[in-house]
Amino acid sequence: MKRNKQSLYRKLFNYLEKKYNAPEECKLLMAEANLDTMIKVQPLLIVLGIIGLISILIKCKGHYSNYIPRFIYFGTYIIFGILIFIISLRLKKISFTRPFIKMIPTYFLLLYLCTFSMYILFYEKNTFNAMVVFACVAVNVPVFFSISPLIFGTIVTVCSIALMHFIFQEYSLFICLDSILFVFILYFHSLKRWATEKDNFIHHRSEHEYKENIENELRLAQVVQQSFFKHNETIYDDWAISYYNKPMAGVSGDFLDIYSNGNTLDGIGIFDVSGHGIASGLVTMLVKNIIFQEFNNGHDDKLKSILDRINIRYIKEKGNIENYLTGILTRMNESKVEFINAGHSMPIFYSAKEDSAYYIEDDNTAFGAIGLPDIPTNFVSHTVEMQRGDELIFFTDGATEATNTKGEDFGKDRLLKSIFRNADRPLTTQINCIVSDILTFIGNEPQKDDITIIILKKK
Repeated sequence: MKRNKQSLYRKLFNYLEKKYNAPEECKLLMAEANLDTMIKVQPLLIVLGIIGLISILIKCKGHYSNYIPRFIYFGTYIIFGILIFIISLRLKKISFTRPFIKMIPTYFLLLYLCTFSMYILFYEKNTFNAMVVFACVAVNVPVFFSISPLIFGTIVTVCSIALMHFIFQEYSLFICLDSILFVFILYFHSLKRWATEKDNFIHHRSEHEYKENIENELRLAQVVQQSFFKHNETIYDDWAISYYNKPMAGVSGDFLDIYSNGNTLDGIGIFDVSGHGIASGLVTMLVKNIIFQEFNNGHDDKLKSILDRINIRYIKEKGNIENYLTGILTRMNESKVEFINAGHSMPIFYSAKEDSAYYIEDDNTAFGAIGLPDIPTNFVSHTVEMQRGDELIFFTDGATEATNTKGEDFGKDRLLKSIFRNADRPLTTQINCIVSDILTFIGNEPQKDDITIIILKKK
């Protein structure tokens, strides 16, 4: 039997320890919150004590000796209140200390408030007033403060035992039983508050750890993607390239690729995968490999045939992935640039000879994007003859759809004007100035899409 009792006690102890034993970080947060509450509440309590002293002075009318206990009561109340307020301010400024140290003002507040009820009980011999003060303190402390059930239970139990003796003598059995029930409710209330604070801490910590893990994964994915899409600075015989790629956050759904053989530029591609985040970032890595292989294996094929194969292969390899992509694939042939637009924004052509910039007109017969299995496509080839100093500017819709605080888009007209205004600058300066115009326009408004711009210039 003894072994069974110990086992039951151990089970109860383990349950309470598991449910109410809060981590040190949780206790420290609760202690910090208690100090904040203490700093706000104590001035009010001090004012109430001063009002109590003034009321006695007005009421006694010269008979001060009869009210000395009350003077002591409120005087001590005010002194302790000021003391706790100062200690709370000091502890609030200390960054590194144990939770128990920062909990001391809370414990002391409970102790001296309950002591006042005992003062009324034993010195003034007024059981009813002592019960009222004790009840107010014992109910309100767990409401405003997170206090250890062990400390709270010990102080409340000692005061309850002292009160119960007088309650048994002066009141009915019903009042006594009601008082005992009230004490048990206090215990439950204290345990409930402490457990709630602990559970909230663990929940928020789990959420924080989850978000931190996601952010770490995003950073890792971003590093991997940037490494995968890294292009070495290469000087090509007949062409110069400058580009800008800025993800909205973490990994990018935009990507560009450069196809070359030594110093000979064979082609470039710019693509925009639908959606954002890790999913679209992974799709860029899948489809980049497909495009790269099909482009390099199709030197003797028409560009339209290459893009058709890319579309078929991507649909097959992506499986149930819903992301599709738009983009432009180009191929160089001496001074001619052939490109096919797959549902993307048409590029801008800058003529150095005429000093003019304009959007290349799309073919009304072209339609479709890459990766939509149930939608037919018709990819149409365009060819541009480029002279020395001419430029082709490719971009994703993140550039034109960037919005400012008024909800206005940067738009195609502003992009065209920015490109024309900076066309006589060095290529790297051009791209920087265009991006600067976009960022200046959006101001403090968060970036809502990935932004990619490529400038291809004929030497």
